Amino acid sequence: MPRKTEKTLSAEVALRSASGKSFNGQTAITSENIADYLPSPELVEKARRAFTELGFDVSKPAGIGFSISAPASVFKKVFKIRTISDERGGIKAAAATRAEGTYELPLKALPKEVAQYVSAVTFSPPPDFGPGSF
Repeated sequence: MPRKTEKTLSAEVALRSASGKSFNGQTAITSENIADYLPSPELVEKARRAFTELGFDVSKPAGIGFSISAPASVFKKVFKIRTISDERGGIKAAAATRAEGTYELPLKALPKEVAQYVSAVTFSPPPDFGPGSF
């Protein structure tokens, strides 16, 4: 059971599209092509249920996915990572054998019945604006 002082983390889950198309970062998603990237409602519900069973609080779906949140220990256990802070106060995932981390969490640690629905899971980097950024 997590300690009461344990930090709660959040991440974004991007799901596989019903069409089979994946976002490659090169094509802009617009109102004209958004349907090509949306997951099926059935896939969304299966994925949400699967993450709930793994111990995450799951948000309502929005766009191509949803958010998950849980104590850091749940992220560490499920994704087999350690968390590190970046220079701007964000959280990154790191493998046990590596010093550096990334915002994207490794999918290979997820159970196959969950990973089959997922395109990516990422921690959000802190914004480039706000207090202390001037």
